[in-house]
Amino acid sequence: MALNRTVKKTAAWTFWAANLAIIVWFWTSGNASIELTSGDWVTIWHAFARLLGLLATFCALTQFVLMGRASWLEPIFGMDRLAIFHRRNGVATILLIMAHSSSMVVTHALLTGRGLVGGAEIVFGLPFIWWAAAAETLFIVTVFTSIIIVRKHLKFEWWYAVHMFNYLAIVLVPFHQFLNGDDLVSNTVFRYYWLALYIFAALTVLIWRFGRTLWLYWYFRFRVEKVVQETPTAASVYFTGRNLQKFTSKAGKFILVRFFDKQRVWQEHPFSLSMLPNKDHFRITVRQLGDFTNSVPAIKPGTPVWVSGPFGAFTHDLQTKQKVLYIAGGIGITPLRTMIEERASHNQKDTAIMLYGNRTEADTALMGELKPLAAKINMPIYNVLSDQQNYSGEKGFIDKEKIARLVPDVAERDVFLCGPPPMMWGIKKALVELGVPEKQVHYERFALHKD
Repeated sequence: MALNRTVKKTAAWTFWAANLAIIVWFWTSGNASIELTSGDWVTIWHAFARLLGLLATFCALTQFVLMGRASWLEPIFGMDRLAIFHRRNGVATILLIMAHSSSMVVTHALLTGRGLVGGAEIVFGLPFIWWAAAAETLFIVTVFTSIIIVRKHLKFEWWYAVHMFNYLAIVLVPFHQFLNGDDLVSNTVFRYYWLALYIFAALTVLIWRFGRTLWLYWYFRFRVEKVVQETPTAASVYFTGRNLQKFTSKAGKFILVRFFDKQRVWQEHPFSLSMLPNKDHFRITVRQLGDFTNSVPAIKPGTPVWVSGPFGAFTHDLQTKQKVLYIAGGIGITPLRTMIEERASHNQKDTAIMLYGNRTEADTALMGELKPLAAKINMPIYNVLSDQQNYSGEKGFIDKEKIARLVPDVAERDVFLCGPPPMMWGIKKALVELGVPEKQVHYERFALHKD
């Protein structure tokens, strides 16, 4: 499975790079071929300015494909990895856009001898350039506002709302390209290829990001069945609907949910499944840490729910060894709980160990379900508590010493790790120091708008 995923990753990157190469090839085979050999540095710069615009648009379209939730792409990388590339590619997009627009003004100024004001007048006198300028402004506002939202740890829905401006921005871009761009105007094949890129990105978003979510709701009619308080700080939401025997998921995946009540209808959030779907229901378990999650226990049974997914590459498909180690921190237990459920359903005995970090026994979510599942497959569970001094088991934090003592053959295992980021990075470092190859350490971050 891991090899198959590597092949798919290579194919996806090759497809992306091939399109990038095609764009450069079309550019060099058109008017740019004359300009690049002109010997005049301003003319050469002007040719590269057009290339910057082409690359900026390609990167912008890549942005939409990356977060389009396409089932042919997302399972290969996992949405968290795509989100990281999305953020980095977003920075590249903005830099390319700004370099393109400023270079066009400067080169027109130099080529005509009219100065910067005259160069700007020429550029903004072209058809639909004002639309392009509006698009550039929207892209810049999106990037810098998103940075502020992330650094200030503001609400996820603010970040989500700001990104909606990108849909308007990309609609404004193609008009000036098809009417003014020398590379497109002079080459019919390139023009149709460029149109195909736009259509491909648009269909990806319309079908997978919006269309599939609407279809899922129409077919399954998801609604809240009940809300159960698991611990003082964690609650489970059970979903039911119709035709649920056809709604399936691999263990370890997550969904995006939108509750259709007055308080939450404008918010969509990612949560790991904490119980695999069956013919009656499926479930998420939420740690109450903020405005949205604190309101979860108040959700009323019968509330309609839009479900998008399941998503994620954090599954047993990553496994390369016969034996595994599960390490969870707090509510990071949710995807691992479904993995253990899946392992128990396959009767895979004597191959797994679990380390579970919590503050207190009262704060330990889903332990009542984990114990019978663990007993079925002979899986030891070590609950490591940091804040309960009278606890008779393991105390403190999951660290290098505990891993080496409790799992002496850790280097022979695949490790599935989920928890708060500082914990995951610390444990990942400890695992590498204990001789676990990085390819055997699997983790997924369910925070799509932060690095």
